[in-house]
Amino acid sequence: MLTTEVSAEQLERVRAIYAEAFPPELSADFDSLLADRLVVRVAGDGTPEGLAVLRPLGRTGWVFLRYYAVGVRGGGVGTAMLGELADLLGSEGSSLLVWDVEDPDEEGLAEEQVVEHRRRIAFYERAGAVLLPVTDYAPPHGDDLGDHVPHLRLMCLPLAGAEVPPVRDVLLAAMTLRYNLHPQHPAVLRALASVPAGSTG
Repeated sequence: MLTTEVSAEQLERVRAIYAEAFPPELSADFDSLLADRLVVRVAGDGTPEGLAVLRPLGRTGWVFLRYYAVGVRGGGVGTAMLGELADLLGSEGSSLLVWDVEDPDEEGLAEEQVVEHRRRIAFYERAGAVLLPVTDYAPPHGDDLGDHVPHLRLMCLPLAGAEVPPVRDVLLAAMTLRYNLHPQHPAVLRALASVPAGSTG
């Protein structure tokens, strides 16, 4: 079951799941996440099993998934939670869920990192998500990650029977509404230049 209302005890377990899932160089301060919408999946006994941190992308009807993590791998919890999240957002009128993932093709990665990044992308693709053809996507994260600028890929999941929008539209929404960049910011222009001509999704 998904919920947005958790007790102080449940919140501490959610904090632990977040800390276990994301290394310091890829995570913001947990308390700062509470400015966005926190959705938690709980088991029948009330134990938190996973979390999603969501931010609406302006008036697009799209939602950005800032963080997604489950406490235990295996057993289908991650897949079930993603499906429940998609159903929830679709029922609320949203038509697209957007997020970024670490780029497995980034230079200098250790082999185990490449495998892990590819595994994560494959997980989302099995759930119906699309890896968008944006290959130079490195939005600055402001104070969230210090000086670290991770190389990322952009993914999206259409909701409630919607179609995948044009890639450039999704990219611009993520860059300008999630990361608050001007459309002419160098990072935005580099990312746009990496989109193949004629890409629609």
